[in-house]
Amino acid sequence: MKRPKIVLVVTDKEQNSKLAAYKVDLLEIRVDLFKRQDVAYCLNQIKQRRLLKIPIILTIRNQKKEGAVKEFADATKWELMQALLPFANWVDIELTSPILRDTVSLARRFNKKVVVSTHNFIKFPHNMEQILKKSMSLRADMVKFAFTPTAENDLMCLIDFTQRHRKQAITTMCVGSLGALSRLILPAAGSRWVYSFINKPTAAGQVNVRLLQQQLDLYYPSK
Repeated sequence: MKRPKIVLVVTDKEQNSKLAAYKVDLLEIRVDLFKRQDVAYCLNQIKQRRLLKIPIILTIRNQKKEGAVKEFADATKWELMQALLPFANWVDIELTSPILRDTVSLARRFNKKVVVSTHNFIKFPHNMEQILKKSMSLRADMVKFAFTPTAENDLMCLIDFTQRHRKQAITTMCVGSLGALSRLILPAAGSRWVYSFINKPTAAGQVNVRLLQQQLDLYYPSK
């Protein structure tokens, strides 16, 4: 089985010296969790992270339904996207975002890769095939699914879905009580990435990076 890549979620609180010690594959920079969202401050933070030479995923959540802690205008989000995306390697944008197509076009202009995400923190959707088809129609480089299970077999449904689409670039996970388990077993079905944290999880079910690395070493040893 192929070992999944570790995406370490960071804000503006972590020190570069500490991040460098973890040997992760990608950094997801959650700009919406910065103490400030003005362009100059955020740009400086991104440039500091670039010094680590770890591929950066730029993520700006501005709606509660996509995982934002606080909501703010799409115009502010778009302003940040235009300023910051040239300094990232990837950009994450929600499938339902009003600036989805503009963000994808901007990413293509700067030769950046795109993660198209779908989050549902209330229920487990059963239209995953449609979501995947729509996301891939945008030429997504990665399609991310993060759902809250509401029935006993929802995790099994997600495993089955991931297995059937394992040849495509998808990342799947559960949020909530089954979150940690899903992050361990879904890579076996074909999920490409696992999201982690250092000090504080940004989603229920995330596993601390040190523990996650130990688990992956055990269950997905390098050949």
